[in-house]
Amino acid sequence: MTIVPNVADMAHFNPVNFSDIAKAGIWGVIHKARQGIGYGDPMYARRMAAAKGAGLLWGAYDFATGDDPVSNAATFLAYADLGARDLAVLDFEDNTQSQMSAAQAYAFLDEVMQRTGRACCIYGGNRIREQIRADDPKWIDMAKVVRLWQCRYVRLRPADNAGLFRIIDPIPPWTGNFLIQYTGDGAGPQPHTVKGLQSGADLNAFNGTRDELAKAWSGAPLAGTA
Repeated sequence: MTIVPNVADMAHFNPVNFSDIAKAGIWGVIHKARQGIGYGDPMYARRMAAAKGAGLLWGAYDFATGDDPVSNAATFLAYADLGARDLAVLDFEDNTQSQMSAAQAYAFLDEVMQRTGRACCIYGGNRIREQIRADDPKWIDMAKVVRLWQCRYVRLRPADNAGLFRIIDPIPPWTGNFLIQYTGDGAGPQPHTVKGLQSGADLNAFNGTRDELAKAWSGAPLAGTA
């Protein structure tokens, strides 16, 4: 047995054949939409159409910048053009050219949820650990609705997706992992690609069925935000 990748994430510079990855068992794609206010991924719109045409779940991420978070969120949502079943993600990682603070990340996530009425998702690893305090009451509340997509490459070889999720603890104040990016650039356990993607692709695992992923993908409707 081995890890079964369920989700691929990418940007315009990553070659992809959506029909092939769907046939290979990928259920969803998360594609870069924007990098703050100043940059939109030029392949985003055409790839969204192609991925949905192949029957794949679609998600969009904004690569974190130090731009005003409210304007950033508005620009991201306008460009991403997400449907009711699509996933919105903040890619909260180091950006030496324009660093996003934890306070800005909170404001971005809250603004996205206010505008869409649905739970958002945050992606990251060390920057979440270093910048978001596990004992901060507002982040404890935020973590109850915002899902954690954790990046963590381990040297162990878990037998399956359930084993991967047992090995990798969520980052406090989160109490569970929604997705785990277990490999990228050839690091982490196998497999490192599927048909339709280049070797060393960013691949992610979900601990559940396709129907369960589809149900959780867009986020349950929210009566309010954190």
